[in-house]
Amino acid sequence: MQKTILFFKQFPFAMLLCVQLLSVLFYGFMTDSKTSHLIFNCLGLIVPILAVWTVYRSPATNWIGFVLVSASICTSLLALFGGQAHLLVWAHAFESLLYFYAAISLVMYMFKDDIVTLDELYAAGATFTLLVWGFALVYSVCQQIYPNSIIGGSPATQLRSWIELLFFSFSVQSGTGLSDLLPVSPQSRALASIQMFSGVMYITVVISHLVGLAARNKAK
Repeated sequence: MQKTILFFKQFPFAMLLCVQLLSVLFYGFMTDSKTSHLIFNCLGLIVPILAVWTVYRSPATNWIGFVLVSASICTSLLALFGGQAHLLVWAHAFESLLYFYAAISLVMYMFKDDIVTLDELYAAGATFTLLVWGFALVYSVCQQIYPNSIIGGSPATQLRSWIELLFFSFSVQSGTGLSDLLPVSPQSRALASIQMFSGVMYITVVISHLVGLAARNKAK
């Protein structure tokens, strides 16, 4: 246990990556019980806090992250427990901005020097998942404003579930195209196009940068 704590203290980006991947598994096996929904809501609030913590370690303006996480948590709590369901759109909007801000900050962290460290490799994985979460939240906002923007998946309803949107975002970001969901509105198709572009550019620019540095450092 102590070794695990020391590991995450040394590599906080690894902790963010692990929490996000474990949350994917939880979302997949989550039941309709009140306990599951309570854990789901807690995870939804913990991950943005971890994202801000990683931003604190990277060369970005910290107050922006704190403002975004405060806004997302406040609106989420009001939407979930305050009977203000209409604020869920704003909660997801603020949270998506937070994930994108954290992803940009991690990219800046990976580009700050010419040495590839283990922490930067964990940051590369965490950046990918941050982008996936950010776009999944954007799709959630889109389908709440424009119903039936994304079709397919579970029995026909106006809103796709969170795990469906997350799976769709993973599919688009990775370029696998395995999702059974389909963006049909102009708005959702535009967002999916932007995510396709970001996924390709992430591999082309960020991953190739790390691979090139690792090869150059190994050759020395």
